[in-house]
Amino acid sequence: MAGGIDNKVSSWVKLGLVKKDLRSLFLAEQSSFDSAAAVGDFLGKDTSDPGAKGEAIYSDPRNLPTAIASIMNHAQKRANFHPAKDTLDVLAKDFDHYVEEIDNTPFFHLLTHDGNERYFEGKDYNKLINSIVGLYDGVSQQDKDKLKNAIREMAENVFSQSHAKDKKTMFSQSTIDYSNPENPTIMIYYTALAMTHDKDGKSEVSTQWYEVRRTKYLVLSALIRTYAKELAEIDKQTIIGWTKNSTSQKQTNAKFELCFPELAYETV
Repeated sequence: MAGGIDNKVSSWVKLGLVKKDLRSLFLAEQSSFDSAAAVGDFLGKDTSDPGAKGEAIYSDPRNLPTAIASIMNHAQKRANFHPAKDTLDVLAKDFDHYVEEIDNTPFFHLLTHDGNERYFEGKDYNKLINSIVGLYDGVSQQDKDKLKNAIREMAENVFSQSHAKDKKTMFSQSTIDYSNPENPTIMIYYTALAMTHDKDGKSEVSTQWYEVRRTKYLVLSALIRTYAKELAEIDKQTIIGWTKNSTSQKQTNAKFELCFPELAYETV
């Protein structure tokens, strides 16, 4: 048994392309998206020593936030998933690869995975956005407010152009939850959106659809300490650095041809 995990850790530490036959918890094989955006978030208090290096990052429990951020960063590198640098269409192609890498990280254990799907008639964005955000358990009200804005921006970026028709996009939020240092977790929320436009040339939204999938992993803290020497080979990443690199940049060159009124968000 020890030899198996030894080999898995050794293989994972080495950068390389993920195997194509790995399962994806989120995307069916034939799923395709026109655009994708991502956000990285951290809950709790970062107790890490900014000066920690090498094995100390992984062997000292106080540095666990940096250890987790470094492991997440390494998984993203393996998947070639770089939200802060990549365009939204590139992220759409690489997201399933990223999820496969998180699922295959030896230092995370899958706890739960579920999903919800719903259709709406008409163009009431309030109903759509509040329904989505209501599914985000364990997220602070402040983060829910940020999420509402992010989903609204995503909808505008993708669906407000006059040539848009049946566009499909997704938004992911990856959260390192350190609010309970004894049992830190990784939460990945995936929200897929699609809107069908009327065929009258006005680009009016007639039907809205969303799917939210929620996956939660337990961070195997003891295993991280056990393999501190091996993990010292990967690049160090701080919590601040990880959240910055895991968040998509706002698209400044998008051309909007519809005006969206300010939304009067309801409290979820």
